[in-house]
Amino acid sequence: MSTLTHPAAAPDSASRSRWWWMLLAGVAMGQLFAFWLLCSHQVRKAEARHNESVIQQMALADCLQYIPGSTIASCSPRTQASAQPAQPQDHPAATGAVPVSFSYR
Repeated sequence: MSTLTHPAAAPDSASRSRWWWMLLAGVAMGQLFAFWLLCSHQVRKAEARHNESVIQQMALADCLQYIPGSTIASCSPRTQASAQPAQPQDHPAATGAVPVSFSYR
C-alpha cells in the first residue's frame, strides 16, 4: 500500500522502524559490553598468573642466593609450598588415590 492511499500509515511504520533499530543497537551495545567484561577478566587472570610466576622465580633466586649450600632441588619445595594454599590433612586432595613410585631397582 502506498502512502497516498493511507497517509496515516507512514508515521506509524517510521516510528516502528526507528524503535526496531534502537532495540537492535541496544542489543549490540549489550553484547559489546559483555565481550569487554569477558576480555578484561581474562586479562586480569593472565596478569595474576604472570605475577605469580615472577614471584616464584624471585623466591627461588633468593633461596639460592641467601641459603648457603642450597641447590635448585632443595629450594624448589620451599617455593612450591609457599605458592600453593595449604590443604587440611584430614581431607586428601584426591580420595581413593594410590601413591605411585617410579623408582627402578
